[in-house]
Amino acid sequence: MKNQDNFQENLLQNSSWNDLKPKKKKKRVKIILISVACVLVVSIVAAVVGGTLYIRSVLDFNFNEITSNPQELGFEEVKSDDIVNVALFGLDTRDPYSFEGRSDAIIVLSVNKTDGKIKLTSILRDSFVPIEKEDGTVYHILNHAYFAGGPQLAIKTINQVYDLDISEYATVNFFGITSIVDAVGGIEITFTEDELVYVNSAIDVFGKQLGLSFEENKIKKAGTQHVNGIQALGYTSVRSTANADGISKDYGRTDRQRYVLQQLFNKAVSMEKLQIINLIKALTPYCETSLSYTEMLGLATNVLLQKPTFEEASIPSRSFLMKQPKNDVGDVLYYDLDYASKVMHAFIYEDIKPENYIQQNPIQKNDWYAEIRKAKQ
Repeated sequence: MKNQDNFQENLLQNSSWNDLKPKKKKKRVKIILISVACVLVVSIVAAVVGGTLYIRSVLDFNFNEITSNPQELGFEEVKSDDIVNVALFGLDTRDPYSFEGRSDAIIVLSVNKTDGKIKLTSILRDSFVPIEKEDGTVYHILNHAYFAGGPQLAIKTINQVYDLDISEYATVNFFGITSIVDAVGGIEITFTEDELVYVNSAIDVFGKQLGLSFEENKIKKAGTQHVNGIQALGYTSVRSTANADGISKDYGRTDRQRYVLQQLFNKAVSMEKLQIINLIKALTPYCETSLSYTEMLGLATNVLLQKPTFEEASIPSRSFLMKQPKNDVGDVLYYDLDYASKVMHAFIYEDIKPENYIQQNPIQKNDWYAEIRKAKQ
């Protein structure tokens, strides 16, 4: 059982906003870094709370302790003591306070505790994978695992399919990104002409649910501009047209999601006291996590003090894809899972970029589902 109570009590007794005065520069840096971790883990979809008296407002954050047994999470042992992996899920629920549904966004956050390097690996939700449920294995798209068994089954599936050692997660629903972006004062996004119609359509739909005026929030022109939360949410939901880099479909959408997360990180490092308070208040209603306060605080202070750098990847690349097999699901992304796991493992644990791994190890396209299909007949 994670010991949160003593940590919370000590934090409340020994912390104060007075620590943020200029002469307490070290304390101020610590608070900012904790909030930066907050943005990384929650907006991506978890909440790291600042060591201040204002923590009282977030003591009831949505903590969900999943199993600590590695075998129940789909791996045998930790693969590297230097690498911490956290599964980040963005749900398709339209209930602002719900944490049930399909994981529309799936990102593996990997933090290297030695050099501070942070990696964001998107796994496309339509990846066709085996999902090992209690009543047997089903073959479905990856985002079905969260729907069928919550974060624990989703983590287990990702670990088994991609040879990882994830034991923690953070989930945020669609509405969380709106509050988080607003709490940091907005971010910069570049829109193409083709994106406008789709972004504005999403702003209209989500805005109605949040009681926001479409006319006041619609994006009126293409180009780079400062956007608020609902506008950023509209941007991250688009997959029907290419982004500014010419990337479309789910690949484009995951690129947009990672871009927004990096912008949030950049804003967080320059936050003032009031913004930190607003960020803490904005995060907790919309996220659920298995990380304890102690773990989140440790992640923030031990890693982010090293001025972290970002790297990102997406699995699968288009070049991995094979012809869809006959299945009971419909349209899926079908590719050699064993090869994809090797690419991801090399990126996360060996610091080998996917393109470099592919150059040295040509893409494999094993029709793994064919044997399973034969066995079913």
